[in-house]
Amino acid sequence: MYQSFEYSLADGIALVRLNRPTKLNSIDAAMVREFGELVAAVRADKRVRVVVFTGNGRAFCAGADIANLNSINNSGDFMGFIEQVQMAFNAIEDLDRPTIAAINGLAFGGGCELSLVCDFRIMAAEAMIGVPEITIGVLPGAGGTQRLSKMLPPAIAKRMIYLGDPLTSAQALHFGLVNEVVPAAAVLETAMDFARRLIRMPPLAMRCGKLLVHTGMNADLKSGIEAERQAMGFLFGTEDRVEGMGAFLAKRPAVFKGR
Repeated sequence: MYQSFEYSLADGIALVRLNRPTKLNSIDAAMVREFGELVAAVRADKRVRVVVFTGNGRAFCAGADIANLNSINNSGDFMGFIEQVQMAFNAIEDLDRPTIAAINGLAFGGGCELSLVCDFRIMAAEAMIGVPEITIGVLPGAGGTQRLSKMLPPAIAKRMIYLGDPLTSAQALHFGLVNEVVPAAAVLETAMDFARRLIRMPPLAMRCGKLLVHTGMNADLKSGIEAERQAMGFLFGTEDRVEGMGAFLAKRPAVFKGR
């Protein structure tokens, strides 16, 4: 189905393996285009409950394919490419289902930024994550300057952006950038276990929760609380709410159906 990554779907979990291992899964124009196609396909497929991103080979993603970038002849074309990347990554971030980055190896530049648009990050102990673009005369262009500055202490984000210094897995965990650090061999299975936990949750509440978190990150407190109230009113009328409360009172596991 795709040229830039392998895609599979089983038991509600879509697994996306970036598949340019000889290029450390670096991002080129074809991959960017296919990210957009992937998001559209996932949105249209109600069987997909969670999406997991990982990389084939020893890297998660080394960022942009520099040879591909260097072949761009002018600033206008370069800005067009950056716009396409930003649109693709924003679409992943706005996907109405939870996403997990299984960071199996180095995640630099666009690879770091891809992980940042996911809801959760599971990182290999041996991996590093960073945005070294300044060392080649540019800056992170897929949201890295903005998302890192929101997700990390300012001094840490500035060091990463101004100097290109990466974080080790231990540092990323310490600063709350990743959820878990595990040996490389266990990264994907840990991410899949995380996905299986998410699948057991009510889908409609999950989608509302994701929307509310994003609203809260980008709006004032009162607007976020108003959105929360509206979501609660909607969820109270769902079959999943009836099932969840009924199961709690009956002391049995709930079975949610997304209705």
